[in-house]
Amino acid sequence: MLKVDIQSAPPVVTLVCSGRIVLGVEAETLRCMATSRSERHLLLELSRVSRIDAAGLGVLVELHRWAQQRSATLTIANPSPPAHKLIALTSLDRVLHLCGTDGAADCGSLEWKSMTA
Repeated sequence: MLKVDIQSAPPVVTLVCSGRIVLGVEAETLRCMATSRSERHLLLELSRVSRIDAAGLGVLVELHRWAQQRSATLTIANPSPPAHKLIALTSLDRVLHLCGTDGAADCGSLEWKSMTA
């Protein structure tokens, strides 16, 4: 099961994810909730994600591309150890913008208002 809490402070929306991002309803829920937002900066808070599979990674890549097409930004914040491990194993840490992990930007230091919208 995936629970997504929405925290909106335009131009930023934070989707706080808890549970699993896996093939099926969970991956589709995240996709629909993220793509329905109109804010220019999407922050996915993944510290409470217990499991992610290939379909979940696919959704993250899809959302990354969706954001690029809209001239928006997608940031993956504080990925849980299982999520971060899989992101790193697949080298998606070179594609996705991560913060709050070793070697990545601190999430608290993001300057959203200075980013190009």
